[in-house]
Amino acid sequence: MPLQTLPLWIQLSAFLLALNAGMINILAIFTLAHQTISHMTGNLSYIVVDIIQHDWPQVWFLLAVVFFFTLGAFYSGFIIRDSKLRLGRRYGTVLSLEAFFLLMTWLFISHHPHYALLWAAAACGMQNALASTYNGTIIRTTHLSGVLTDLGLALGYKMRGLYVDNKRVILHVLLILGFFTGGILGGLAFYLNASNSFLAPTVLTSILSVLYWFYYINSAKSNNP
Repeated sequence: MPLQTLPLWIQLSAFLLALNAGMINILAIFTLAHQTISHMTGNLSYIVVDIIQHDWPQVWFLLAVVFFFTLGAFYSGFIIRDSKLRLGRRYGTVLSLEAFFLLMTWLFISHHPHYALLWAAAACGMQNALASTYNGTIIRTTHLSGVLTDLGLALGYKMRGLYVDNKRVILHVLLILGFFTGGILGGLAFYLNASNSFLAPTVLTSILSVLYWFYYINSAKSNNP
């Protein structure tokens, strides 16, 4: 199904949420080497490696990361109750809760990094489940495997002279650029002030939450004069 429209708010939101996830993930990697937080594929593979190597503390930690990511997605599903992206849903509640989780990450990251990153994993799970589809297009803002697959498919179709929805391509490119840009910004934040670097995604998520609440409240007033 082709995207009939790709509103500016969709483009901007996709870019900023992917940027946010890129920051969180790179900060997690810098905090604990090779530890990804925004996507779980690598973590599940590392669990297998650690089981083979009998590194049981790491096995339990990675299992906890996977669990908390799933728990975050559960919270999103419970609060929003629909995966289709549409203004008016309770995204403000989820974004506020995500900001709180990232705040907890910042508070504990210096002295209890393993515990802190469980909060970050839950935040990423919440964000990834925030909105899964828009007009039939799958949207994932915390990892790029599916995005890169869809982009590669689109380019392959284009080379064969088949129809390609350019709006979908634009959305995928924005997600990739957002995640990459977030990684750069997160890396800079870590090297400038490692102990406070998680404030960057915390502030960004808080701003997105406030903006959405502002829209939500004003929209409610307009509908109920």
